Amino acid sequence: MEAPTMAPMPEVAGVSHRRIRAGDLDVHVAEAGDGPPVVLLHGSPQHWFEWHRVLPDLARDHRAIAPDLRGCGWTSAPQGGYDAATQTADVLAILDALDVGPVVLVAHDYSLFLAWRIAFDHPERLAGLVAVGAPHPWTRPSAAMLPHLWQLWFQPVLAAPGIGPRSAARGRQRVVRWMLDHPDRPFSAADREAFLAPWRDPSRARALSAVYRRLILPGMAEMPKGPWDGRHLAVPTRIVLAGDDPVMTESALGPWRGTADDLRVTTAEGAGHYLAHDRPDAVAAAVRSLTQAR
Repeated sequence: MEAPTMAPMPEVAGVSHRRIRAGDLDVHVAEAGDGPPVVLLHGSPQHWFEWHRVLPDLARDHRAIAPDLRGCGWTSAPQGGYDAATQTADVLAILDALDVGPVVLVAHDYSLFLAWRIAFDHPERLAGLVAVGAPHPWTRPSAAMLPHLWQLWFQPVLAAPGIGPRSAARGRQRVVRWMLDHPDRPFSAADREAFLAPWRDPSRARALSAVYRRLILPGMAEMPKGPWDGRHLAVPTRIVLAGDDPVMTESALGPWRGTADDLRVTTAEGAGHYLAHDRPDAVAAAVRSLTQAR
């Protein structure tokens, strides 16, 4: 088994840490509280600490669980398995290892590629889904997005073999630092360092590159094809958009090309891409709108 990275673990009051075995992974899990289970999946270039402002709030009346995904944070980083199908299986294996019943799943950024797969293909595993800063699953790219595509310049850089891992791990880690700082430097120096530190481990830097190459870029290429068109979303779902996002607004989501039993969209004003940092209350409120209705 691969030794975990030596990056120091960030500390959050009331949050405990343990390791579980899920498939071929040695998974690090952060947990807090007791009550209905909520599993929070981070985005890139983050790890469980993305949710450090959400966990204490949810812990008041939920069991909040934030795992590090394959190759990220303090979870093991094997050579392969960074495609969407394998990482979806990872999440299901994590749920099995945790031995929790239907959970509310919270996802942000690239973990939404996994969350939508689970919601459509394994709805019995979920009590609800909170999609953070995301369009609904039937949204197609639009002309309004074109002027903003330059902001994704880092994706092919990180996806490139050799160049991607080096840019993530070495020197000032300028590419990852830019992702964390753009556009409004939301993080303190300490929080930024908590996200940067694990990527200095070469195995995790290679994993980050593979996530972009095998999951994120292929997932984005699939979006214009409408992979979920015609599908029915049975899982109660809350989409929380970022009010400071100039592109992904409620009016710009486009028509539904499928059906849903219970899908509601809200906007968290004063929030950017890192919505869990800017408006943790909005994430917690979306979770409670699902669990308090049960």
